[in-house]
Amino acid sequence: MMQILVVEDSRDYLGLLKDGLTLSGYDVLTAEDGMEGCEILANTNIDLIISDIRMPRLDGIKLHAFAREMDRYKKKKFIFLSGYKDMYSSIPKLDPEIDYFLEKTTPLNAIIQLVDRLVF
Repeated sequence: MMQILVVEDSRDYLGLLKDGLTLSGYDVLTAEDGMEGCEILANTNIDLIISDIRMPRLDGIKLHAFAREMDRYKKKKFIFLSGYKDMYSSIPKLDPEIDYFLEKTTPLNAIIQLVDRLVF
């Protein structure tokens, strides 16, 4: 079963994403900030990472950098989510083959469709 890590500091939005992905057949691990996300990445083999950008303690950009430093995550797909359109330009070194950006206004079914496309 595909393991997805969702990192999001809004508990409501985190729950929405987790429920939708779980109902779609994915095994979903969650973290409420980038520090928790790094701990999960260090101790688990994740197939896809979905992360908010603005979070307390450690933001999504630093989480992305942490993941890319590890051999097993150098080429894993990473989806950034943000409620701020201008955040896209603040993300350094995106690889269009493996890095994606969605606004939080993207409907849940569209997020799940992207996940389905990326993991199969």
